[in-house]
Formats: sequence, structure tokens, C-alpha cells
Amino acid sequence: MITRASSEKLIMISIKETTKDLSVIIVNYKSEHFLEQCLASLYRAIGGRMSFEVIIVNNYPEEKLEGIRQLFPETQVIVNSKNGGFGQGNNLGAWEASGRYLWLLNPDTEIIAGNPYNIIGEFKRDASLGVLGCCLMTEYGKIQEWGAGEEVTLWDLIKNNLGIYASRKIWESGNKKEAAWVAGTALFVKRELFLEIGGFDEDIFMYFEDVDLCKRIRGSGKKIFYFPEIKILHKCGGSYGEDGKKRQKQNYYDSLVYYFKKHRSGFETFVVETLRRIFFSR
Repeated sequence: MITRASSEKLIMISIKETTKDLSVIIVNYKSEHFLEQCLASLYRAIGGRMSFEVIIVNNYPEEKLEGIRQLFPETQVIVNSKNGGFGQGNNLGAWEASGRYLWLLNPDTEIIAGNPYNIIGEFKRDASLGVLGCCLMTEYGKIQEWGAGEEVTLWDLIKNNLGIYASRKIWESGNKKEAAWVAGTALFVKRELFLEIGGFDEDIFMYFEDVDLCKRIRGSGKKIFYFPEIKILHKCGGSYGEDGKKRQKQNYYDSLVYYFKKHRSGFETFVVETLRRIFFSR
């Protein structure tokens, strides 16, 4: 949920002049060691094909990012006063962006195939398009699971736990395919639309903020598409660290329950809360 202060700033920024084709927003948290390769691949992929800016929102001020500032002096670094999570960091970057389109990109990624400029063409050709997601690849050259998916329901969760992944046909598709949601790891969205719907729900610290965003964008009448032409190496850097696995699991289940309370029935929410108590108590 956007706070009152956020809403006021969002309204102010909505009249900000658009001066770039694309704003790439990267939220950093203990991921400085990935950023150089991420940015180098980004500049190679885009080249001079369009005007763009890179905004790094630093959610971990202990990392000064001095090396990144020296190597990429044109990159804007915003030091966040608090680590409000992935969504809050991206909202902050979006408020400061001047691009017509936003590319939300994780720091532990590299662009390995495809021309990001083609994304702009997709938006221009199809006025109903709301969000485009990319094909995520593992370091072993495999397609990463859960880069996109169908509607998240109780029945969907049950099937997933039984190893029946209905969403597999989306993330394994070799062609552009409509989806209910795409991963926020590498997500394109029109800046005006992102601001109009209020950006990410800041009550979600981590996980399901991308699913929630896509849900609300679909509710506005726009469509979500998976676009495998753009391939992104996702290193799954694990900013939680080895000692943060329990916290990571807690964030996942907290966000899952929150999402169901917000978008699904009371019965489904009750079942999901029960499952959280069973699995998170282990």
C-alpha cells in the first residue's frame, strides 16, 4: 500500500517531464559484487539505440558503491534512508525516473541475448500492453522456473506442491505469451501506468510484489506478456546470505498470506494461513 507521503510525491512526479526512452531501475542490497557485470551487460545491450538512464537505489548504505560510481559515472545512485524492501526501493526509483518506460532489473543479472529496444516497439505496437517480462536463465544454461505464471490461487498452490506446474507452458514458451504475472527480476512497464496504479504495494517487503503489481495492472484493463526474446542470466545472488534462510522463508509466507487476503477469498486465505503455520513451524 502506498503511504500518504508516497502518494503526494507520486502525484508531484507524475507531471515530471519525460526526457528519456527508458529508465533502468536497480535496487541494491548487499549485491555490489554483481553490479559491475550487470551494468556492463546493460550498456552493451542497449548501446546507442535509445536514450536511457540507470538509477540504482541503494537499500544497503554500508555499501558505498564507490567503484560503481567511478566505472559508471553517469549512473544515478539514490541512497535509501531505510531498507523498505524490493517494492519500496523500486517505487523510489520510479519517482525519480524520467524515462517513458521503466525496466526493473535485479543487480544479480546480466543481459545475454536480445535487444531491449525491441521492447519499446512492442509497447508502441500494442496499446493494451501493460507489462513485459523476460526469459530468466540459470548459470547452468537452463530456463529458470517461475519467471512467469498463471493466476495464483489455492488450487494452483496445491498443484505446484504436487509437482504439476501449469505455469511451465508459459516460462518454457519460445514465443511471446500472455501471462497473469511475470517476475520482477527483469520487468518492463510504462512509467505512466506504473505511477497511475500506485507502483508496488509497499506493505509487501519481499515476494509476490510482482504478482500483486501484475494483478492490479490487469485489473486496469492492460495485459501481461512473457517475452522470451530477451534472455537474462539470473545468478540468484542470495542477498539474504546463508544465515538468512529462515527470514527468507518467513518473508515468503508472510507475503503469500498478505496476497491471498488482498485478492482471494476468505476460505483460501484460511487454508494458506494454516499451511504457513505447518510449514514455517518446521
